[in-house]
Amino acid sequence: MDYLSSAIEVLNILNGNGYESYIVGGYVRDSLLNIKTNDIDLTGSAKPSDVAKLFKTIPTGIKYGTVLIRYNGYSFEHTTFRFDGSYSDSRHPSDVKYSESILDDVKRRDFTINALLMDSNKKIIDYTNGLDDLNKKLIRTIGDPNKRFNEDALRMLRALSFVSKLGFSIEGSTYKSIIKNKDLLKNISVERIRVEFDKISNGAFKKDAWKLFYELKLNHIFPNMEYIDDFDRTFMDIIIHNMIKTGEISDFWQFSKSTTRELKKAIDLIKNGLTNYNMFISGYNSSMYAIHYLKESISLWDDLKIHSLKELNISGNDLSFVKKTNRSKCLNYLAEKVLNNILDNDFNILLEEAKKWNISQL
Repeated sequence: MDYLSSAIEVLNILNGNGYESYIVGGYVRDSLLNIKTNDIDLTGSAKPSDVAKLFKTIPTGIKYGTVLIRYNGYSFEHTTFRFDGSYSDSRHPSDVKYSESILDDVKRRDFTINALLMDSNKKIIDYTNGLDDLNKKLIRTIGDPNKRFNEDALRMLRALSFVSKLGFSIEGSTYKSIIKNKDLLKNISVERIRVEFDKISNGAFKKDAWKLFYELKLNHIFPNMEYIDDFDRTFMDIIIHNMIKTGEISDFWQFSKSTTRELKKAIDLIKNGLTNYNMFISGYNSSMYAIHYLKESISLWDDLKIHSLKELNISGNDLSFVKKTNRSKCLNYLAEKVLNNILDNDFNILLEEAKKWNISQL
């Protein structure tokens, strides 16, 4: 039995036990757009304790009425119909109350295209004109956009995620509300922001999404997101490009110590007029990948003595006295010396320096 058939069977079991239940959200939306998806969420009148009597469950979000149902080898997230209480952190409701009405549950959701329902007969049910927005390729909040974004500021970035994934436009009042409420994003954790930025970076329409990001002036909220005019980039591309360009490394993005260390190396090298040190260190430290941005940040590329390890007048085969596991590191060390004009790119000079380096590693 496939994923959807198993989900329908879960609905039938819930319905057969007196509960109202539906497939909701992303799966319904994507299936109507002929987009393959493997994430089916359920909503229904059954409370978590009721669901646990019928299926094997994992209490993944019990505070919000959510449990994970395991059935036929598949997982389905089931959330009980609910009202949301007040939002004090621009992200989560302080409390929730269960409801018997699907209408109450639908009205609390983010965008109309995410509030579509599918019943156990695969009939589509639409209480928010989501089908119309789907046909018009519009991303529109359910109800007052100011209220929706004050409840959960991350929804503003989620709107861009859907632009990137679907190629849709943001409806006018929703667009204006993002501009008005963008400062609320300062209340969101960097972990959640990075998740949404990764989604924006990986969509088929990421160019449109990043262009919109700057149109909405969301870059003013985050460090190292200064304006760029090349929208075919990932989130990390933009940040690293701007870090190297400005010479400033923000702690906001919580890079690992090794990435921060390599970024600082790249910035220092730019100040010295060098542009491609990372080409050499990337072989043994993949955390830093600044070469592209180093090249475009300054115009000395053509003046460099070498542009790759292949242009170094010594190779790993010449370093038989160095442990195999250390030869790449040694070559990178020599390349750095050549780039910094400390050594000439001469075989004998490089060989002698390699011998000294090898002794220092013992």
